[in-house]
Amino acid sequence: MTRHRLLRRLTLAGLALAGCLSLPALAAEDYPQRPIRLIIPYPPGGSLDPIGRVLAEELSQRVKQAVVVENVAGANGMVGSTRVVKSPADGYTLLLGITSNVALVPLVTPNSPYQASDLDAIGMVGTSGLVLVGKPDLPVDSLQSLLTEARARPGSFSYGVPGSGSLYHLVMEAIKADTGTDIVAVPYRGAGQASVDIMGSQIDVALLGLPAMLPHIASGKMKALAVMSRERDIGNTDIPAAAETPGLQSVDYTIWTGLFAPKGLPAPVRERLHGELQAVLASPEVAQAYARMGVQVAAPQSSEAFASFVARDSEKLRQDVQRTQLKID
Repeated sequence: MTRHRLLRRLTLAGLALAGCLSLPALAAEDYPQRPIRLIIPYPPGGSLDPIGRVLAEELSQRVKQAVVVENVAGANGMVGSTRVVKSPADGYTLLLGITSNVALVPLVTPNSPYQASDLDAIGMVGTSGLVLVGKPDLPVDSLQSLLTEARARPGSFSYGVPGSGSLYHLVMEAIKADTGTDIVAVPYRGAGQASVDIMGSQIDVALLGLPAMLPHIASGKMKALAVMSRERDIGNTDIPAAAETPGLQSVDYTIWTGLFAPKGLPAPVRERLHGELQAVLASPEVAQAYARMGVQVAAPQSSEAFASFVARDSEKLRQDVQRTQLKID
């Protein structure tokens, strides 16, 4: 081989290597080049829908491409989540997920097509609380009194289940397991009808989203027994925390909402999406819009920190599922 040919090959190899090394930077600069789908795995009009639509509008303005909301409902969020898991990991299909469809439903569904680990966590959007409410004529005024009465009269109280295998379902079953009480589950397709039946005294208690129940609590149409956290809700300190009840000191549950992508998302694309998400959440207007929906915007954190949080919460839920033997048939 002549010296000229050797130099030419080395030069070409160097250019090729430089091109490979610059690909991530090019990918970050070029993304996105077409509209992005944001999958919401629940029907239009549900509590997650307006959260996703605000996020989509704000992200669209920042990335200069349309972020199109697509509601893919079914199987308690599993249908839409599965579609995202099976999509190309290119940043053009994203999932707005919550505790139930990301972490819990796969644990209680035999032969689930995915687990939380099959998604790349981009960032947390926010959290909202859970509250145990009772019918207006419930003969008790606290969670502790309810449990005392339920132990004395097994099977005499009922609780609404808005979604079999949901976080609401698991938390109530965990409380029953931890306190040795027998409260009869009454299944509902959603929280709306369960809340109507609470106000109509058709069922005794139900675990529901705190924000949506506050007007009914304030009007006396239902009783607030406890929020499902270690500490009282910062905006509703008159409602006791479940952890104040003897035997339930470890109770600490919230509904978290986050942005996810199929596993294997290129790091530059994940970093771009994470940065844009943080910028959206830093907007006072977005924070106010979410506050009106009962969502507390998440504090800034890295994608890695959010992924670790999801992994820890999934493990906690796995232990709860194992303890309660909760399953979806």
